[in-house]
Amino acid sequence: MAEFENHTGFTVTGSKLQLVEVINKAGQFILENVDEAYFNEPLDIERDKETKIISLLQGAFNELIIKTPLLSSSVSFTLPFELFYTMQAPYDNTLLHEDLIEEFKWELSVLYPYMPAKDLVVQYIEVEKNDLNSYNTALVFAIPRKFLQLVYSFCQNNNLKLKFIDNAHTASDRALSLSSPFMEKGIVLSIYFASKYLSSFINFDGKPIYHKVIPFADASEVPEIIKSQVTSDEFIKINKSMINASFITGEDLSSSLVESLRDTTNLDLVHFNPFSKIKPEAKLIGNKCYAEKFNSFSAAAGMAFRLA
Repeated sequence: MAEFENHTGFTVTGSKLQLVEVINKAGQFILENVDEAYFNEPLDIERDKETKIISLLQGAFNELIIKTPLLSSSVSFTLPFELFYTMQAPYDNTLLHEDLIEEFKWELSVLYPYMPAKDLVVQYIEVEKNDLNSYNTALVFAIPRKFLQLVYSFCQNNNLKLKFIDNAHTASDRALSLSSPFMEKGIVLSIYFASKYLSSFINFDGKPIYHKVIPFADASEVPEIIKSQVTSDEFIKINKSMINASFITGEDLSSSLVESLRDTTNLDLVHFNPFSKIKPEAKLIGNKCYAEKFNSFSAAAGMAFRLA
């Protein structure tokens, strides 16, 4: 087993700060803490002043550690979807990494002309041509550097060592891959439900090959959005009958909502538990976040489980 230090994953939403802490006890991974704290007022990281953002984060963080002090100094964060710019695009696999980054920044600037492309931090996942993709593409994720610097400043203020920053869905899928063997086989649909956005991944034999983030104004739009994710488009050749398994997670996603989405989409959406394969501390058994709201902690769990 890889060397593992105590690690806490945090998820920041517009209303609260969530944490999942995993510790190494006698060489075994143990789930130490699962908790959340609501902000004193709604948080809009994209528009609020840095002083307000830090103040709201600090207030929620203080509430969490007063209840249960952290045993870890290493932390990782997921940030809200609206801070990320995403796209799927063809790419030239003969280009050097640095040249690809510049190419993707240029393409993002065309898609999002109001965005300061030079200030972006960009990561990408290469998707090679396969039975579902007609040509090589890349899944591209970008975020303005100022938001990473904000999280870094918060960690410095609290003597925390920042390891990773990610978006909620890719972090959640990390937890899903550990909790379900189906994630590694065949074609898998993964849905992340946020307050204003729905994110979808199509995974093929454990690797992401398609991604899209779609904003919505009303939850009534969500069933049609989900159905649209399992139809062919310029990047992927697929239909609903090809899906081997489908999973859903997200912010405050109730069992009744999931049941309704199953009925309206005719997809057997699994409301998965990111803690199904890790031993909890005894004190968590009666913890409502662990016992009842587990699904909404998938992103924080994915960050806490992350080794590299």
